[in-house]
Amino acid sequence: MLLRALGFEAQKYREHGLKEPTTNKYHQILGWEPKEGVYDFPPYSESENYTKLTILKDGNRYSGKSATNVKGDIIVVGGSFSQGWGINDEETFSYLLQKKLPNFKVKNYSANGYSSFQSLLMLEEIFKKNKNVKLVIYSYVFHHETRNYGNASWIQALSNFKSHTHVSLPYARLDKNNNLIRYKPIKYFKLPLRKHSVLITKIEKKIMRARLFSLNIDETKITQKIIHEMKLLVEKNRSKFAFTNLDPPSESIRVSGKNHLISYNKFTKENKIKLIDCGYELTEKQRVKVDGHPNNKAHILYADCIYNEAINLL
Repeated sequence: MLLRALGFEAQKYREHGLKEPTTNKYHQILGWEPKEGVYDFPPYSESENYTKLTILKDGNRYSGKSATNVKGDIIVVGGSFSQGWGINDEETFSYLLQKKLPNFKVKNYSANGYSSFQSLLMLEEIFKKNKNVKLVIYSYVFHHETRNYGNASWIQALSNFKSHTHVSLPYARLDKNNNLIRYKPIKYFKLPLRKHSVLITKIEKKIMRARLFSLNIDETKITQKIIHEMKLLVEKNRSKFAFTNLDPPSESIRVSGKNHLISYNKFTKENKIKLIDCGYELTEKQRVKVDGHPNNKAHILYADCIYNEAINLL
């Protein structure tokens, strides 16, 4: 009763998540991966329409048709911003890039909720099968840092969605020598009566925090190490790599009190990584209503920004 009086609630699913189709499936390495199918999503507000998300057989989102004889593949990895959550297939920046670059095949393997670490793991899976990759575009937003190191609150947030109850989260840390330590996917710990008892909800979270506890976690250093690993992997496979920022500067400042892109500018220069900064401050008209993800207007900006820089890498 005291916990409820203080504003705490028992574990429950987000209401909109009950209406959304499940677009992913469990993966023992990635935690989850996009699942083949054509999915219709209900609108987030009465003024909007249903949106279509098409996942192809190999797990990438449909990005349009290329020319018959292509020079190679352009791989896009990242989270929901680059996957194009809340907008139609033909509105994503990947689809728009495909129209601008018909002689290449654009494949968007981004997935809702992915971290930088999951993008690295995804690239490793891709390169096992695809030896014709010419360019890899990793799309970064500030919250990837929180996801990378195994944050208990993030795993709990994922478990709040009915469409994500099966997911597990792989995460990474650094050892004393700054080497990347990889941890296998971990599921959120669940107890009986969790939907009815605030106390059980608190116990669950305490257990997860204990399991994931570690001193002196530097999420920026972990993330930058992961990105450097991406660059080395891409170069090993004779391809080119671009680190693309989609995060508005105000977002990281609001959450952490500092502009993270400053440190990434220095990091990319020191490690000779191509930085494409498309971190626009989006207005309400450039976001999906209620949901807040970039809408089709924002993706037009992203497509132009990425194309203008990426064309020099091809």
